[in-house]
Amino acid sequence: MDITFVTVNYNTKKLLQEMVSFFAGTEFPFSYSFVVVDNDSRDGSVAYLAQAPGVVPILNRENCGYGRAMNQGIAASDSRYVCILNTDLILNRAALVALWEYLESHPETGLACPLICDPGTLKPQNFIFHESLLEHYVETVSRSRARALRRQMVEAREPFPVQGVMGSFMILRRSLIGEEGLFDEDFIFYYEDTDLAHRLKARGVRCMVLPEHQIVHLGGQSSSNLSSLQVFLNSRHRYLMKHFGVRHTRNILCMVWWRTWIGLQKYRTKAVLLRRDSDKKKLAFMQRNCGELGRLIAGTR
Repeated sequence: MDITFVTVNYNTKKLLQEMVSFFAGTEFPFSYSFVVVDNDSRDGSVAYLAQAPGVVPILNRENCGYGRAMNQGIAASDSRYVCILNTDLILNRAALVALWEYLESHPETGLACPLICDPGTLKPQNFIFHESLLEHYVETVSRSRARALRRQMVEAREPFPVQGVMGSFMILRRSLIGEEGLFDEDFIFYYEDTDLAHRLKARGVRCMVLPEHQIVHLGGQSSSNLSSLQVFLNSRHRYLMKHFGVRHTRNILCMVWWRTWIGLQKYRTKAVLLRRDSDKKKLAFMQRNCGELGRLIAGTR
């Protein structure tokens, strides 16, 4: 088997149906399997998977998180390559074939991806990863480097190396995956791709972007509810602790808290003067953000 495509589904039946239809109606020059790990969906996905053509289903009785579910899907196959993909992607044959051909002809490359683009605008949203602590301490440096890399993505005409890629889509060699799995299962959601990028970079794995090919990602908009905020901040805290230790984690979170508190004062003033619902919602979100950050800072030891 050449490639195993693995996706995790949680209540995205319509998107899953479109992806199944894409694979069922497309011929490829490589052999492949399509594994769908369902995390206890309640939208009819389980019944659909029971009769979906060309799918290897894995049905979990609970939502065990993205990383663990992905590891389940990867372990269920023995292909030479593994393709990690979200259900909210618009795939195209040309990109998948090009990525496979590139890895076949470039054995020094461990992982590859196309440009991951927003719908409509086709602006690249590829994950920006840098292992440097400076990125976390100085926000302007992070933003400057991100802008430079995005310009490179738009202007590039040939494959170029990056330090990491988005967890929404990648193709990598199975030889890179250890017995413990690809993703750290302690990351329930968010930062699992950041952690993976950090570990692959430390191992010297070559990651390449093929800018002449694009895949559209329909998602990418984070929720503003408290539970999602808690999960995001908890995952960020776990990542910082794992790779940078207690002192840097506390310092970085304190700086983030301070920037958030300054922004909170701005929206507090706007909410009083302008009385717009949007400002009030932003104010409430930032208040929760400050509270969650304070909780994490107090518990960092």
